[in-house]
Amino acid sequence: MSTVPKSITPALLAFCGTIATGRPVFIRSKPSADARPSACFDNVARKIERAGGTIAYGWAIWHVPRLYFEAEHHGVWRNRQNVLVDVSPQIANARLILFLPDETATYNPTNHRSNVIAPAAQTTISQEIASLANERSRLIDSYRTNEHMAVTLSRQDQMKVDSITRRIAALLAQAGVIL
Repeated sequence: MSTVPKSITPALLAFCGTIATGRPVFIRSKPSADARPSACFDNVARKIERAGGTIAYGWAIWHVPRLYFEAEHHGVWRNRQNVLVDVSPQIANARLILFLPDETATYNPTNHRSNVIAPAAQTTISQEIASLANERSRLIDSYRTNEHMAVTLSRQDQMKVDSITRRIAALLAQAGVIL
């Protein structure tokens, strides 16, 4: 299942408005041959070295209808013609992503920016999924020190993360979502 939003709705714009003042745009995803998953800022830096251009900072926007919105700190390549291209691999080889430009969201490896997750509906399941996902992020982020995350969580925290992940999976399955 793709979590790339299908369209830019008023609810999606309201979510984006809580993060940045820019307007989200759909951009082409064309991963570079040497691009690594979850390394967008490094991927863009290598692309700039080879082909020029600049980096555009912002957020990749994801959405599971009726359940949640998610914004992930992201960087994309701005080519010499000022066209934005996502040069990093995406889940399910998505050909388009929704990108929320935010030039204030510069990359600093010592200042991690957590994903922003919000319910997409005023339902119990939507609110629980968002709450659990945010709790899991806070727990994992607590292991970050400067530019690195500790390799392993404590046994107790790993058990909490696993429990949260199982509960989110159960809620998604209950809602008929298969990721």
